[in-house]
Amino acid sequence: FRVCLNGVILELDHSFEIVKKLKLTGVPAKIHKNTAFVKGMFNSALEVARFEGAKVRTVSGIRGQIKKSMNKDEPGSFRATFEDKILMSDIISCRLWVGVKPVEFYNPVTSLLSGGADYNSNTGQGKEERRLMLEDAKGQAEGGAAGSEEEDEEEEHEEMDEGEEGGGM
Repeated sequence: FRVCLNGVILELDHSFEIVKKLKLTGVPAKIHKNTAFVKGMFNSALEVARFEGAKVRTVSGIRGQIKKSMNKDEPGSFRATFEDKILMSDIISCRLWVGVKPVEFYNPVTSLLSGGADYNSNTGQGKEERRLMLEDAKGQAEGGAAGSEEEDEEEEHEEMDEGEEGGGM
């Protein structure tokens, strides 16, 4: 996903954490009184261990908590306790906030008075300079093949001009 923001920078602080909301779902495999063995929410015992103690909820509104990983049935299954007995038809969900490290696309300009480039966006001066720089880089990347043909033609014209000037005297 991409985040598009528009606004004013009040403070540059890199300690803020960007998070996204996840909703994991699973189904009960066995139910015994207020305890249920849930499968399909996690893929491994390690993931279950990370979320031990997390709050879960059924679609009927019964709240519960993840207790312990159960490796016997299938990987990622766990034992959870609930406030009341749940049904086999209940879907169990867990809402989570997971930290996301965004990719930095640019380095923001903190001060326009720092004496950087003096490009005027209205005149297009910066665009013209960038175009020339790209053409130079493109010519160098091609090994000068395109530029050498033009240079050869220019040299031939110069030699012809010199020959005409020298022959006329």
